[in-house]
Amino acid sequence: MKHTLYIFLLLLLVSCGPGGNAFRLKGTFRDMQAGELYIYNQNGDLARLDTIKVQEGRFRYKGETDEVTSYILVFPNGVEQVIFAGPNEDLEYEATANDLKNYVVNGNEENKLMNKFREETYTMNSSMTTNTARTYIKDNPLSPVAVYLFTQYFAQNEEVSPTELKDLLKVLRPKHPHNHYLLDIESKLANAQHRQVGQTLPDVSLTRKDRKKEKLWQTTKDYNLIILWATWMPNGTDFLWRVKNAVSESRESGKLRVAAISLDVERYRWEEIIRPDSTVANLQHYCDGLGFESKAIKTLGIDAVPFYILTDKKHRVIESGDDANELNEVIKKHLFSQP
Repeated sequence: MKHTLYIFLLLLLVSCGPGGNAFRLKGTFRDMQAGELYIYNQNGDLARLDTIKVQEGRFRYKGETDEVTSYILVFPNGVEQVIFAGPNEDLEYEATANDLKNYVVNGNEENKLMNKFREETYTMNSSMTTNTARTYIKDNPLSPVAVYLFTQYFAQNEEVSPTELKDLLKVLRPKHPHNHYLLDIESKLANAQHRQVGQTLPDVSLTRKDRKKEKLWQTTKDYNLIILWATWMPNGTDFLWRVKNAVSESRESGKLRVAAISLDVERYRWEEIIRPDSTVANLQHYCDGLGFESKAIKTLGIDAVPFYILTDKKHRVIESGDDANELNEVIKKHLFSQP
């Protein structure tokens, strides 16, 4: 009798939840009978997309996570929704396909908080929504929702100043000391300071075409132009042509050295493009094949290409920007306007 009771209780416990690190998501659409959605763990491998089938307006999904984290539900039209899932949780999702902005997820406190945020900001403009997100972050710094809002409304917003990002990181980082995303943003902000006008650009190790290593500051010129580019850039070849044209115009002065650093991960494409440049004076090409994961790129604080940095003889930054059309004028301004 006791043995039978034990088995019954065990089965009851198992049936009450997904168990272990698993979670279950049950969804309902009021106006979509069939379709296909995708879902991925925002803090995990973004390359892995699981497919969710919608049948008769319903779907079920089972995943695994060892901590509360954000999952992104992706619709065929590109709309994305966030769902917070933790180990051993049962979640319920409800939405209307004709109004995807207005959806509800129940099952834990994180989704309850996110439901509240969506409800408050539903009719707000972008500026008001951002202000509300800022308040939620400061009022709920321990919640994964705060990290998500920081990502969506601040870290991915080019109009947000580095100062504001740093202020919000001061709120979030102590509460999420091991969050790799926050650590990465903090590191990029720190490194980006190196390329601000007046700052001394640090020396980094670069990889030549023959795969030998070379320091950025291995030669000394009155001016150093660091170019960040890639063959996969729109008009990448045209950008490199503009660089070579700028170098050609400054050749006679003998004051300028150009280091063109590629963020290509397929070095053979880069090698094909730079092959004709072997005789171009004062122009050195570098590529380690690691793209934005390159230690040199991270140290220089580069998060987008194209980008250029002009330094003086002491490696202090005097100009920087992302407009290729400015290059000739920047070089003329500093190399040819001096008495």
